[in-house]
Amino acid sequence: MYRPRRRQPKVSMAPLIDIVFQLLVFAIFSAGTMAQPAEVAIQLPGAYTGTDSRGASLVLFVSQEGLVYFDNKPLEMDLLRQELSQAMKAGRFTEAFIFADAKAEFEVIMALMDEIRLVGIENIGFAVHRLGGEL
Repeated sequence: MYRPRRRQPKVSMAPLIDIVFQLLVFAIFSAGTMAQPAEVAIQLPGAYTGTDSRGASLVLFVSQEGLVYFDNKPLEMDLLRQELSQAMKAGRFTEAFIFADAKAEFEVIMALMDEIRLVGIENIGFAVHRLGGEL
């Protein structure tokens, strides 16, 4: 009796390589949008109730020395409102996130929050390291 030979399935590696390459490119670009400036080292404080962002976010960094960074450049507090106003005209932000070092002075952070509110953003959050497990 004649039995036809079963063909072994072939797995083509080309589509797999394409998908992995696309995931790599996506990861690189998405990581670059939230990257902190290279010249400032920030140690974020921890919190058990941290959540993820869901809107168009304005991102600011505060170093331990009290320097405020916006668009990867340090800004004096008196120039910050002008820069934030220009950013608001370019794109409507729904919220702002402050990446402040855990040892940054409270006075600098409060002044930064005041400047953010003066340009019209009411929803201000702080970036933290999530502590513990899922709640």
